Amino acid sequence: MIRYDEVRGLTGEKAQRVRALIDRSSEIWDMPEDMGTIDAWEEQIAACEAEGVPHLAASGRFGQYSILSLGGMPQEALEAYARLMQIVGRYGDHIHPDNVRTFLGTISNLVSTVGEDPSLSRPQLERIVDLVEKQTIAHGFDLSNVTLARASLAAEFGEQDRAYALLDRWQGIGSPEWPPFDANTVTREVAILEPFEPELAAETLMRRFTAMGVPPGPIDTDREDLTQLVLLRALLGSLWARAGRKDLAARIGDELVDQFGIEDLVQTAVVEDLLLVLEHRPDDARVAADVGLANSALDTVDCRLIAALARSRTLEDPAGEEAVLLRAVATQAAAAHDERGGTDIHTRELREIWLADLPPADPEPAAGDDPVERAERILRAGWIPRRTAPVTIDEVPFAIKDRYLELHGLSMAVLEAGSEEESEALVESIVARSRELRMPMAEFVAQLMRTMRAYQSDDHVALVLRYAEAQRAQALAPDGIYPPLEKAAAGLFLPVILTALDQPAIPLGRIDAIIAGEVDLRALTGKPTTPIAMARLARAAHLGEVSEVGPLLADVRAHLAAEAGDVDPFDVQIDLARILAPLDARSVPGLVADVLESSNDPSQQRAAQAWTAWAALRAGRPVDRDAAEVVAQLEQVDRDFEDFGDLPRSVVLELAAQVPGTLGWAVDAALADTTPGDPYHLDTFAGAARVLLDHAPSDARGPRLREDALAIAAALDERNGSEVQSRQLRERFFQEARERS
Repeated sequence: MIRYDEVRGLTGEKAQRVRALIDRSSEIWDMPEDMGTIDAWEEQIAACEAEGVPHLAASGRFGQYSILSLGGMPQEALEAYARLMQIVGRYGDHIHPDNVRTFLGTISNLVSTVGEDPSLSRPQLERIVDLVEKQTIAHGFDLSNVTLARASLAAEFGEQDRAYALLDRWQGIGSPEWPPFDANTVTREVAILEPFEPELAAETLMRRFTAMGVPPGPIDTDREDLTQLVLLRALLGSLWARAGRKDLAARIGDELVDQFGIEDLVQTAVVEDLLLVLEHRPDDARVAADVGLANSALDTVDCRLIAALARSRTLEDPAGEEAVLLRAVATQAAAAHDERGGTDIHTRELREIWLADLPPADPEPAAGDDPVERAERILRAGWIPRRTAPVTIDEVPFAIKDRYLELHGLSMAVLEAGSEEESEALVESIVARSRELRMPMAEFVAQLMRTMRAYQSDDHVALVLRYAEAQRAQALAPDGIYPPLEKAAAGLFLPVILTALDQPAIPLGRIDAIIAGEVDLRALTGKPTTPIAMARLARAAHLGEVSEVGPLLADVRAHLAAEAGDVDPFDVQIDLARILAPLDARSVPGLVADVLESSNDPSQQRAAQAWTAWAALRAGRPVDRDAAEVVAQLEQVDRDFEDFGDLPRSVVLELAAQVPGTLGWAVDAALADTTPGDPYHLDTFAGAARVLLDHAPSDARGPRLREDALAIAAALDERNGSEVQSRQLRERFFQEARERS
């Protein structure tokens, strides 16, 4: 085994392996506090034990305990701590003394946090304290934390005389870790007194305030211990309320709210204390109660918080389901704690303090109710409908966090559903559930994944309609969307509009509604508005509204200049070429000139080169060399038009027709992933028809593709109420072929 102070002296491969373990420990400490980190620690501990480095193994066990104790897993946390003690017992002299002191000193916090859960039995807790005491003595540390842990257990089990005796012993040790008038020390002292004699606890706390130089009234905000003094002042008011002095409690509540405001106060003071000092301020009490409801497991663990919540909500709505259910949980919690300790102290406190002066309770729900199901019923009865903002994935209520996470996971699974029927049913259930739990992000994600399914299956009409649904869902909670998904949705907007313009089945009114919806949405999200300007330009160009094109193009450029750094200017320029080429091929080289000169993106470069060569071809200039270069680049991407660049396939096909031996495979590659008659592929059909009619007149596909293209254009004209698309199609693709025929 390697001692902590022998690590620096290691050499060779052993030193490298131990160094790697040290680095890995640092990485794990920086990981999120979740089950993945628990597993990472388990692997690390095994590696440290195999390498004979108990110092690092102990650190790993402590890391596991910390995460499990904070994550509401008391049995697992206690087991991790017990295994830590095994390492300390066997190899304590191999571990840095400061770490050993920290590990052993944690016992007082363990009892007051993990020990609150009545699922941990009294013998379990007492055995772990015994084990820590043995190691504390063996290492020569004082017994202050062990004594404090035993005093806390005695208070939990209703043993007043023993609790007071242990409190005196703890204070008599005089440990430097617990200075007499430190806020932490006072907090723990009062916690042992308050279950038995609230008035004595209040008087003791007032004396401690005096000794700490804290007068009544507003608290000095320059004090370093301000946060804990706020907590203690709220506790003082709560103690006075429990002692029957509600006038003093109300005065303290007023002072705290006046000085700090309720929103800040609920983030500092203990909720159950605030609820008692704010009973005369129901609006503020409601804010505190909702914080407590959001952060509580709503089970039998924190019986005093549940009791305070039950009282507060009953005072506001005695017959409401929320109050009735909370009273049932409070009753069960008090009984569970009393059963563990063999006492009735918690039940008496519930009856004499928390439920005192309340109207009789309605019949309680069945005792066999599932705790998580009941927690959801409580939250849906009050917390959820009272919220002024939707629930986001970052602030789900603790009691049913797994249900929110499950819902989010289901929404992501829409993309992978086995069939369209299964996908549609899943989306329907997610939408209903997200509205029950008021987490519109799940509805948005489900609709976005549904949109992606349409994209993957080349269902272009569904793509547009489903995007509109996702857009509406996102508008319900624009601030609650996971940033990468928000970015993905924003990136879909312009492609969806371009697709919609090409679909005769999509009315222009629907397209206008999507554009208007995006305007409203981006006003909320702050996403770039250049794509909206582009969409308006694309609509005008599609309808042949030539007089509108100039001002709208100027608008695009103004938006692009204002949003420099947030929008890729080269993508915009390439899209402008696509949009404006049907109106004026001569403008294309100027639109993509900056791309050719400055872009480092290969696909952007390929698109710009192809557009420039195509414009030269249209102008009647020789392009043999440029066309051959475009074809060579298409070969380099395995003849994949999608990978080549973001531009119409007809542009590449017309250039390929200039290169001997290329036309056959180029047409095949362009048509390979198209669906006959799909309006989305109008440009590809027309481009393939043109080159076949010009260069392979015997190929039967040429006339058929021409008829398909003309039929699609006619359908678009019927929707648009004009002949623009048919005219542009003939002028651009079929004028020469028609003349020859």
